[in-house]
Amino acid sequence: MSEPGVPQRFLDLAAAARAPKALSIGSLRTRFGDPTEMQVSVGQVWRARWEETSLLVLVLAIAAREVHAVPVTIDPPGEDAASLVVDGARTAFGVESTVWAGLAGPVPLRVLDRVVDAWESDLVTWAAETAVGEPSPVPPGARQGVIPMSVFDVSEEVRAELEDDLEALRSAPGLPAATGTEKVAALAALLSGPPDLPALGTALGVPQPEVMRILRGLVPLKPEQVEAVAGVTGLPVDAVAKTVRPLPAALVAAVEHPRWRETWIRRAQRSGISEGDARLFGGYGAFALAARQTGGEEPDWEGRLQQFLHGEGPSGSER
Repeated sequence: MSEPGVPQRFLDLAAAARAPKALSIGSLRTRFGDPTEMQVSVGQVWRARWEETSLLVLVLAIAAREVHAVPVTIDPPGEDAASLVVDGARTAFGVESTVWAGLAGPVPLRVLDRVVDAWESDLVTWAAETAVGEPSPVPPGARQGVIPMSVFDVSEEVRAELEDDLEALRSAPGLPAATGTEKVAALAALLSGPPDLPALGTALGVPQPEVMRILRGLVPLKPEQVEAVAGVTGLPVDAVAKTVRPLPAALVAAVEHPRWRETWIRRAQRSGISEGDARLFGGYGAFALAARQTGGEEPDWEGRLQQFLHGEGPSGSER
């Protein structure tokens, strides 16, 4: 499940089953709208992806930064007693799909990559109720999964791989979000005297305005930068690492939404950094921009992101 070619193999299988139109870029856009205005909804099937891990998931419920979802597999075939095998006629894939309700759990929004289908409520209800151990009638056009015949059954291997993939997706780095209880002292407040701006700028390789934002705790620091600041200021490394304040929860929810994912990927590729770092720096960039503005109202974080990115909005381009 974890090799990068698997999601395309899902689509290739569907195409072989005479269902290519439903999964074409144009059809997906028609069904789910402009990706720049993308919304995550219960019943949607998404491709979730992070680095080398890729997986299809059915959304059962939605929270601020994650969805409660269940894995869906097409190939290789596999099933267990807590799964539902859905006929191809009920999905856009055109081939049998297995819903692994026994593996339902949280999946971060930040790893959702592309919506590929939307299933009817009876399938979603079965998965949600089965996931919590409540008996549910098997929907039309589906059958209950069966217990693997032995520990060597291919279904056991598929389930084990799914568990590993879910763990990898949940481990994808997220942004630090404020809870309202943090007490963060800015770096400037820890210094015994005026900061040596030229020395900090030289050590970090950044201009003075960036140094000032670092002193105010408005810019995330890489591990090597934390050590550089500690070396110049004489502060303990742990103390420096704790001076960057977490981001407002509403901003984190906006930055981690799938509609912005293509933007972070593009910026990561241009800058030669990871997608996680691109998202992190973008979030703090929008935060610093809002901090320079006056007024007590909650900022329009989508607008701040657009402004920080100089009009570069969420992209609907397909990879």
